[in-house]
Amino acid sequence: MALQPPRLGPGAIYLRSLDGLFRSNADLINVAEIEPQTLWTKATASDSVPRGSRGELRYVCALPQRLLAHGVGYPVAGTTCDQERHISEFRLWSEELAAPWVSEHLSILDVRGARGSRNCGFLMPPLQTEKQVTLAAHNIKNRQKVLGRPFAFETGVNYFSPRDFEMSDGEFFAAVADTADCGILLDLTNLWVNDRNGRAKIGDVLAKLPLERVWEVHLAGIEFAHGHWLDAHSGRIDPELVSIAAETVASLPNLGAIIFEIAADRVASFGPTAFLRQMETLHELWDVRMKGAAVTPKPAAEPVFEAHDAPAPESWECLIAKRMLPAEERPGNSCEELQVRAEDEQSFSLYGRLVSAFRAGTIAEMLENTTRLLLLGIGETALRVLIDRYVATTLPAAFPTDEALNFRCFLDAHPISVPGLKEILKFEATLLEAAANNIIMQVTLPKDIEAILIDIAAGKLPRSSEDLPVAVFEIGVDAVPFIRILDE
Repeated sequence: MALQPPRLGPGAIYLRSLDGLFRSNADLINVAEIEPQTLWTKATASDSVPRGSRGELRYVCALPQRLLAHGVGYPVAGTTCDQERHISEFRLWSEELAAPWVSEHLSILDVRGARGSRNCGFLMPPLQTEKQVTLAAHNIKNRQKVLGRPFAFETGVNYFSPRDFEMSDGEFFAAVADTADCGILLDLTNLWVNDRNGRAKIGDVLAKLPLERVWEVHLAGIEFAHGHWLDAHSGRIDPELVSIAAETVASLPNLGAIIFEIAADRVASFGPTAFLRQMETLHELWDVRMKGAAVTPKPAAEPVFEAHDAPAPESWECLIAKRMLPAEERPGNSCEELQVRAEDEQSFSLYGRLVSAFRAGTIAEMLENTTRLLLLGIGETALRVLIDRYVATTLPAAFPTDEALNFRCFLDAHPISVPGLKEILKFEATLLEAAANNIIMQVTLPKDIEAILIDIAAGKLPRSSEDLPVAVFEIGVDAVPFIRILDE
């Protein structure tokens, strides 16, 4: 492995909502890790290719930090692994960002359903077998080749209990890295969650890794929900995990960056002061790495791995498809090579809840006023039931705008009697569609649509819009989004 990554230092995942904090605190935030897909849009046609704004790319490149590129939608562990549709755009962003290396998840997202490849809604862990090592290494080598940049895979969270025929977590990560001759993005939070859930001791995993291949470390907050510790990116890093990180980073000879992660929907409640304190913690860890004073903890004895006949990766993906896709999309063939244990059903149930929560969050973010109006009109419990019905019958979408517009179609097919709902849904969906397709759209709405929005913001149900005068609005995006009345 030729890469000796530059020592970039402590940093954080870049979010639009934190842009000002990044630009005014370059002394504390030395690295901005860009997740390009979160800044891209995609036209609504099914064959559309995702794209980013050249203006936004130039704006991000002007950040005062050193920049990295981290993929979040095209993982490298599945039999379906896109090496074409998103590559030219991701390569462009990586080059403009001057990222010394790029990274992506060692996970599965697309599986084969009854009608072709389908997004299963959540990054799923692969089986940890020799066959899977070969597949993942093949995908990584191809990804590195088409991107033309050194590549590191992220060590993932895994809410399943290990099977007898699987490698241990540390053995699997090490085998993939060595076979692919690539770097490792060591997500210590993911390993800590696995440890807390009883899957694998973090010390045992670290003891098996080729530590010279670790170029980057991720740290984030965790939380307990649905009977499990979750990699929630919820805020403050667990103090015990900080201690583990301090003992770990000193043993990483090629560490180039330590990155703090926080979810976009947790930023407002966490606050800028708490965020910058986490950056101070990362600087303390970086100083430990520079001094090399810490000692790596002694792990418990690792059990000897015994080779077993293991199912093909396709069998595991078949099972994921049968448990995660809507009923009409599930494959008809059986997954006979894999025995489904009771604990597997519990894990799939957890992943199903996480998918529902993630998709509900996307809808709430993209259709903010529609969601508020539904809460006012039918209440939280009924809204949860509605979202569950939608999730159970509609495929997940890779891009947030597609998810929101799919929900609009669902509500059109299953209308709900709430004053103003039809109009607000049409208004917000048109805004999204115009922006996604970069076009100007015309739509007929109540002339005083602003009054309906004011009522929703005040927590009041708007009056019926049936007797309100209407107008034709023109909605589009120029330098900024615009809304204007074209004709009454």
